[in-house]
Amino acid sequence: MLKNILSRFTKNAEEKPKINPVTALYQYQINAEECRSCDRCRKVCKVGAISGERGQAVYVIDEEKCIKCGTCVKWCKYKAIQRLDSV
Repeated sequence: MLKNILSRFTKNAEEKPKINPVTALYQYQINAEECRSCDRCRKVCKVGAISGERGQAVYVIDEEKCIKCGTCVKWCKYKAIQRLDSV
């Protein structure tokens, strides 16, 4: 029984997150002056919405892919990612 329960958690953890069905009235933006191209945000993005190369120019968030979960904001130690509420 415990094995069955644990297998459900493992299966759910491997699934790709679903796109946010709610139309968000905000977006996330990476501030080029604050970004240090450390690659943390890109690595933690669940849907691959952040593009860029470590150590090079600033990273960019693809708004069509972004599900507005805010994980990138939490992981950015340079506070370079901001939520813009008036979109």
